[in-house]
Amino acid sequence: MTEGQRDAPDHPEAERYYAQYASLEAGEGNSSEAALQAAINEGARQSWKLVGVTQDPTSDGVILVWDTSGFFSG
Repeated sequence: MTEGQRDAPDHPEAERYYAQYASLEAGEGNSSEAALQAAINEGARQSWKLVGVTQDPTSDGVILVWDTSGFFSG
């Protein structure tokens, strides 16, 4: 989560689960795989567990759903 996402007034405060948008639009020198990997790495650095991924129907991106505090085995 970027600093802007944390402070954005139109986004509710995340409790246990956090939905993160990841753009998969390829830009200059960036592939969609690199953008997705960066989003996954960001969640992993915070010790979050990825529990779901869905394609955003309105854009070229995906929504990653993270469990930010719960116990997860598997």
